[in-house]
Formats: sequence, structure tokens, C-alpha cells
Amino acid sequence: MNLFVPQKIERYAADYTSPLSPLLEELQRETISTMDNAQMLTGVVEGRLLQMLVKISGAKRVFEIGTFTGFSALMMAEGLPEDGELITCEIDKERAAFARRYFKRSPHGKKIQLKAGPALKTLKSIPDRSIDFIFIDADKTLYPLYYSEGMRVLRKGGLIAADNVLWSGKVLRPDDDESRAIALFNDIVKNDSRAEKVFLPVRDGVYLIRKR
Repeated sequence: MNLFVPQKIERYAADYTSPLSPLLEELQRETISTMDNAQMLTGVVEGRLLQMLVKISGAKRVFEIGTFTGFSALMMAEGLPEDGELITCEIDKERAAFARRYFKRSPHGKKIQLKAGPALKTLKSIPDRSIDFIFIDADKTLYPLYYSEGMRVLRKGGLIAADNVLWSGKVLRPDDDESRAIALFNDIVKNDSRAEKVFLPVRDGVYLIRKR
């Protein structure tokens, strides 16, 4: 993943962001040292952004599409109240097992339900207007479908945060299935009158969407 902010600025931003808990630092280190595609980690700046959005929006029910090793799920779970709930979806068994180990060790793990299998299948089982906050960070070719179902299950005033919406800059000239799907997703959101939106150039791009 190509980041558009110089690494020195990225490090500066991280230094001036609330630090991670020891457990999340350990999760991050193990992910980097043992897992393929470790660049998929949300990171401290984006993770704290998600956590703060959960907190200030008053969300109680969060739906995450794409668990990876559980970093973003735990960050958002920390932002939920004690009776909050986070459903996270992961299709890869190795990643799901990794995340579950850390969920069990966290005092916030009790708020998390990890659903194995395709996220779209789980999302289709969620009742209309029952979710407060959605984080999309999975199969890029399915982003338009995730958005369609996400808007169905999202309550009025609820938020969606979609990651990787710059896709290393390829959205400017889409030339493969993933970049074309992300560009299509961005266009759908831009033209959706049901949504207020702001496109944030944080890391690989975060599209923040509020359902009217």
C-alpha cells in the first residue's frame, strides 16, 4: 500500500496520538512478524480515529466487515459502552483464530462476536436500521454491495467508515477489478442523496458517511 503522507509525518502523527494499550502493541508486533499482508493493519492513527468516532457518535452496535487480526475490532470495542456489541466478519480461518486469541485476552473481548464466513451473508441476516456504526475493510470488489446492505441495516444518523478508498491512488485511473470497484463505490456514495459524506486522505483514504 502506497501512503501519500511522508513516513516522517506518519510517525509524527502517531507520536501525537494516544498510545496503544500493551495488548494492542503486542497484537501489532505479532501481526507484523508472522502474518502475510501485515500492511492491512489499521494502525494507531486510523484505529484511534475509529475509536473516537464510535465514542462521540454514541454507537452501541457496530458491524465490521473484515477482521484481519482483530486490531480495529478491539480499538472500536474499547470505544463502546459496557453493554455495547461489535459483530466482526472474517472469511480466513487463520486470521479469525489469531483475532480470537486476542479477543479472549482483552477486557473488551466480551463485546465482540466474530462471525466466520462471507461478510455479505452475515450482513444480509441483520435487521433493517439496527446498526449504529459500520467499518468496511474487506474484499474491495464487493464494496458497492457492502454499501447497499450497509445502508439498509444502518439506523438514521448512523455512520459508515470505509477504508482504502484511495487504493494507492489507483482510483484516479482504475485499471483492475479492485480499483474499478473502489472507484464505483466512491461514485455511488458521492451521488447518494441519503448520505452526508466527507472523504478523508488518512493513510489509504477513509470515506466517512452519515445516513440522513
